[in-house]
Amino acid sequence: MDAIKELLKNRYVLMGLYLLGCFVVCKLIGLAFHAFGKKGKGGIKASFVKGLLQFGVIIFTLVQMAGLSDTIQKFGSTILMSSSLIVVVLGFIFQEGLSNIVHGFILAAFSPFDVGDQVQIVAGGETISGFITSMTLRHTAIRSIIDNGDVIIPNSLLDKSTVKNLTTQNRENKYPLTISITYEQAQDPVLLEKAKQIFSEEILKNKRTLDVRLNKQEPVFIKIDLADSAVTLTSFINTDTAMENYYACSEIREALLYRYKQAGIDFAYNHLQLTGSVEMTTVEKKAVSPEEDSAFFGPGKI
Repeated sequence: MDAIKELLKNRYVLMGLYLLGCFVVCKLIGLAFHAFGKKGKGGIKASFVKGLLQFGVIIFTLVQMAGLSDTIQKFGSTILMSSSLIVVVLGFIFQEGLSNIVHGFILAAFSPFDVGDQVQIVAGGETISGFITSMTLRHTAIRSIIDNGDVIIPNSLLDKSTVKNLTTQNRENKYPLTISITYEQAQDPVLLEKAKQIFSEEILKNKRTLDVRLNKQEPVFIKIDLADSAVTLTSFINTDTAMENYYACSEIREALLYRYKQAGIDFAYNHLQLTGSVEMTTVEKKAVSPEEDSAFFGPGKI
């Protein structure tokens, strides 16, 4: 016991013990929050609090170790005589670090995103797309979907950036699908009803769409609008996710191309139709030789 007491009087031994204790406590905090996350209770708040606790343990350890050094104690006593100097020095040294901590606290408190969320961030004029993996006191880590690399963004910059949370893509999604048919055919009640029926059938037939009808006996509701040069048919396509919706809309459009052709229904599109005849002026007639006239217009056209 006496030997242990003598060892504990040695400042270097105590410093080593403080360092060891700091390492063990920080590790235990990390393991505790890791287990907490496995139960589904982790997130951006837990990640930030873990960093805050570990940072507090490190600061406490450094203060205790500094108290064991006579040189540091004398230096600290001199500095403490001027509180304004302390504020200036600490503010200058830790300006960026404190800013990241403050902005990290704001992000953790309001939670515009969480660990695992897919986000698109415009930071410093650069667009970054990826998944949130962690958040520390200093930065937030994002796993890029482009090259699977980790992008580290300081919290102060992230808090000032435009963040688009794409997590809603993994929830039920609906999107309006619109097609256009000609006015000439839409004014035929039989063809218009046929166009609506085929549209409804292809929506229900697609394996990616969700049937949200209250009355399963009724067709899907098709909204009719009168556009400048076409009659539009619109219906919401409901799917499990946004990606499924992307595929479903494409498959339905492709199916309608064949079904409408078979039914004799034409899609509306911009085209130019000329009617009447073209009259050549006297000067143009003289400029055309009889041979060119016969070859171009045919005999007896002028």
